[in-house]
Amino acid sequence: MRRLAPLVCVVAATCLVAGCASSRRDIILSQILQDLEAKEAPAKVSSAAGPDAPDAPVSKLPPPPSSGVTGEAGSKSEDITIQPDSLLQISVAEDPGLDGSYHVNEIGAVELGYVGPVILFNKTEKGAEKKIRDILKARDFRNATVRVRILRASYDNVAVSGAVTKPGLIRIGAGDSISLNDALLRSGGLRPSATGAKVRVVRNGLLSAVASSLEGEEYSLVSEDGKPSVPEVSLKNNDVVFVFASSTRVGVEVGEKEILVLGEVGKPGVYRFSQSEPCTMMHLFFKMGGLPPYANKKAVRIIRRGEDGKETETKVNVEKILEDGKPEKDVGLENGDRIVVPARRLSLF
Repeated sequence: MRRLAPLVCVVAATCLVAGCASSRRDIILSQILQDLEAKEAPAKVSSAAGPDAPDAPVSKLPPPPSSGVTGEAGSKSEDITIQPDSLLQISVAEDPGLDGSYHVNEIGAVELGYVGPVILFNKTEKGAEKKIRDILKARDFRNATVRVRILRASYDNVAVSGAVTKPGLIRIGAGDSISLNDALLRSGGLRPSATGAKVRVVRNGLLSAVASSLEGEEYSLVSEDGKPSVPEVSLKNNDVVFVFASSTRVGVEVGEKEILVLGEVGKPGVYRFSQSEPCTMMHLFFKMGGLPPYANKKAVRIIRRGEDGKETETKVNVEKILEDGKPEKDVGLENGDRIVVPARRLSLF
């Protein structure tokens, strides 16, 4: 306003001089305003600061990188997701107080100022923008213009379990992929006992608590002529690979197996049997520490998927097995079996 005051005086003086009789008053005023506007425009965009000019505002954010992320070479930014230890640049046009660089903690969340923790795990840049925008609108923001950029990508994970020497997580570059052959090599290769091995690949299996029971892509690791062969399969973030022997023996069998237990149990989840343990129903419930009183021990279901992909269901009276403790009444379990324990039904009247 102080800078405009002299200009207003000039315009007023011009009006007085021109008087009401002047027919060119509008033209003169319009020309003066145009001249003044032309003189003001360079001052707004000029990068040269005078001796009395105020300091230029300094952005709180670093300029975004040209590639959107400093990750693996050739990675596409739309394929890169937010993982623990990533570094994000977040800006909100309506509230610059939220602008800044944010570190992603171990659970995939950022502390977004007064908004609090926001979980952005496994989201892309656009997905993170949408989530923050929805949160801000829920906090009475009429508009929320959010921009998220991954300044430093973390790593992605692929899991390999089953009949390999070193099962566990494999780290790969953010947005990168790994071949099935390389994943098996980094897992120490197959166990000698894994004859006629097959693999089941569950996409995004790390995001599910019951990945071992989900359907997936199944491949044989043996060619038609009986020689070891690894198919060309690409694995990406959160994929899970299960390696298992193609032939299993019905009944009590000693070997490494994974059994999924669901339903009315104290600790649902995957129970593993090493090569030195018999994998049976009795030994499974020994591992579990028994069943709670509200579980129906007389109608426990075993769901098993055959080689043709079809599932069969068998009901077992576990109460009888645990009471007698006779091995001949025990029921053998196979790798990948699902055990479902129903709840007891109580009749009051």
